[in-house]
Amino acid sequence: MFGAIATRARKRTVYAAITGGQWISDIKGALSLQVLIEYLQLWELLSNVELQPELEDVHVWKFTNSGVYSTKSAYEVLFIGAIQFDPWERIWKSWAPGKCKFFLWLVAHNRCWTADRLAKRGLNHPPKCPLCDQVDETIDHLLVSCVFTRQFWFNMLQQFGLQAIAPQLEDHCFMDWWAGASSRVSEEIKKGVNSIIILGAWLIWKHRNVCVFDGGLLMLIKSFQF
Repeated sequence: MFGAIATRARKRTVYAAITGGQWISDIKGALSLQVLIEYLQLWELLSNVELQPELEDVHVWKFTNSGVYSTKSAYEVLFIGAIQFDPWERIWKSWAPGKCKFFLWLVAHNRCWTADRLAKRGLNHPPKCPLCDQVDETIDHLLVSCVFTRQFWFNMLQQFGLQAIAPQLEDHCFMDWWAGASSRVSEEIKKGVNSIIILGAWLIWKHRNVCVFDGGLLMLIKSFQF
């Protein structure tokens, strides 16, 4: 509808446009369907507007409760409607090395080259999980529901008195288990626990690759039995 208004009329103040319905008179030329739709929408919005000329204009920033603009609120507005990556803090704010963090980022996006992903692309892949040789390999099975992996987590977490948060039989999604385990510890040790879990997952992945590519033996659990 803006294009249907004469250039000189575009300089009117809000007060001048609304007073006496002047904004209606400013619409000139042939009206398209879109212009008519926008006209009706604007009419409805302005129908309940009452100007108060005796009051000074004020700017109200609708993205804060106080109505006052802040740089922080403007930055947050940029991400309205954006997809949130829930585990970002557990991954990127841990003390784990960068390569381990990046591996967990791949895990969170299901981008690790486990057997299920290789099979979808017609590539050679292990017929069963290289660690337990019982079921098909997925990243969730490998990191949390494999019988070998569950024993590994228990043994490792036990060294820190954290065996209570080790994966249970009902845990089948690694990221869900990790989120639950992290929420069960105090804020004072949360960062350390997240770092331990990242390093543990990285060790499992490295050991899996040794088994697949080098025919390695299952010695990872024993390394945590003191």
